[in-house]
Amino acid sequence: MNPSRARVLLWCVSTGATARVTAVARELLPAQDRERMAQLRSAADRDAFALSHAVLARCLGALTGVAPTALRFALQTEGKPELVDQGPGDRLAFSLSHTAGLTLLAVTRGSPVGTDVERVRPVAAARIAQRYFPADEAAAVAARTERTAPELFFRLWVRKEAGVKAWGGRLVQGLGTRVCTAADDRPGAVTTRGPDGRTWRVRDLACVPAPYLAAVAVPRDEGEGPIEVRTLSVDQLLDRGPAAGHAFRDDPPADRRGPPTAARA
Repeated sequence: MNPSRARVLLWCVSTGATARVTAVARELLPAQDRERMAQLRSAADRDAFALSHAVLARCLGALTGVAPTALRFALQTEGKPELVDQGPGDRLAFSLSHTAGLTLLAVTRGSPVGTDVERVRPVAAARIAQRYFPADEAAAVAARTERTAPELFFRLWVRKEAGVKAWGGRLVQGLGTRVCTAADDRPGAVTTRGPDGRTWRVRDLACVPAPYLAAVAVPRDEGEGPIEVRTLSVDQLLDRGPAAGHAFRDDPPADRRGPPTAARA
């Protein structure tokens, strides 16, 4: 996988792991990540952190030629993490997201990117949507049954959070950004406008298995091409590297919306 030949590289990694694999993951973490991991209270949270951030370290290490433990990160002004000490020809941007059992890593050559993955599960979907989502989206969630509302809720949620991770800023502001019309909640692609007025293309991802939903966001003028996807397990990634697993292209789906609308805070 080469970021010079694809708009977005995406690793979809199953992070169910044995104690041996988790121990290997811990050894790959840069010092900054080890410090962050140590601050987590539960062993389960520390293990999940180690596995997901080992995905990041292993992939970025392979792309840059830097040992995973030697990678260094800094926060941009809008709160987004970035890789420091890159050469002039590198300039990789990335977005990492993980939920129970699955990690997504999106990498681009320089342009902003955001990705998010969530496991569909029972939540107070209508109540949360009414509080944070635009009115038409909240009404679409409320019109669903108690059983089917979470799927629509999380489809909209991952689109919104992918956008926030791409442009930076606060999640609460991103939740008010319109990413769907009330009449169209099918998987696909949408255009939306971030708080800074920039237009973004947000795409649902077909590479994640049920019960997960995921999306990726990039600047609109860079979001028309295919995404190069690799699906694999975390032990395959750590043992054999980022080129292991199954590779395919996620072609751009049809845009489900008309012109983008302004974000709502």
